Amino acid sequence: MRIYLYQAFASNNSGSYTLVGTFKDEATAEEVAHLLAEVSAAHSAWLERTRGADDGPSPLDELVKREGLRGDKPGRDDDWPLYDAGPQVIAAGKQVLFYCSFTLTMPTVIGGLFYARGGRVQMELDHAHAEIAVEFDIWLPYDKIKDKDERREKLDAFEARLADELSIWTRRDEEDTRPQIEPAWYHGEWGTRHVAVVFRDLVEGVQGVRTLAREMAVELHFKVWECPHGVPDPFALLRGPRIEE
Repeated sequence: MRIYLYQAFASNNSGSYTLVGTFKDEATAEEVAHLLAEVSAAHSAWLERTRGADDGPSPLDELVKREGLRGDKPGRDDDWPLYDAGPQVIAAGKQVLFYCSFTLTMPTVIGGLFYARGGRVQMELDHAHAEIAVEFDIWLPYDKIKDKDERREKLDAFEARLADELSIWTRRDEEDTRPQIEPAWYHGEWGTRHVAVVFRDLVEGVQGVRTLAREMAVELHFKVWECPHGVPDPFALLRGPRIEE
């Protein structure tokens, strides 16, 4: 008699998806973010209702047709989250952040819409497994505040307020045993300020920084990247000594 033993493994290889786009003005960014949030919610509801069956045109199909985009039945199978609340979309100044925490990938029509509305894709992180870092460029419009000391004082005040908020937005959950990643602050050219952050909640953090910047009349621009896996401090180089100019 011969006996066969089999051992099976199963896993979900989903990661996060982050897309950042830039536009010519804040009004366009707000309009695109609102449209994407509306269509994303409708498409997730459509998938839930149809259970993956090809039941006529989806909300994404209708978006493709209406905007003149390129796409053949987007947002089905692996390119839309099945076990997540769905994508989150916010506008932050002239930028739009499109984020999904748990998916295999997302359809290219999202970035296509950015270009169709006169914008461009700044960064796409497709299927990331490590944490997402956000780096903010912070400055004051020179045409509004020309005095160097006044500009420095206002930026110092903003950084102090932001540091207080970041202590909350970057705090690990109790069940998260990974080392805490502290924000990294540094100065750039022409008096600009910069801070790199890993938020507990990416969308909440970006939205919070943007709200504070509006309140204090500070300009912002952000970029994102995936942290190196297993590195305790992905901002170590930013904390090092600066080159004197």
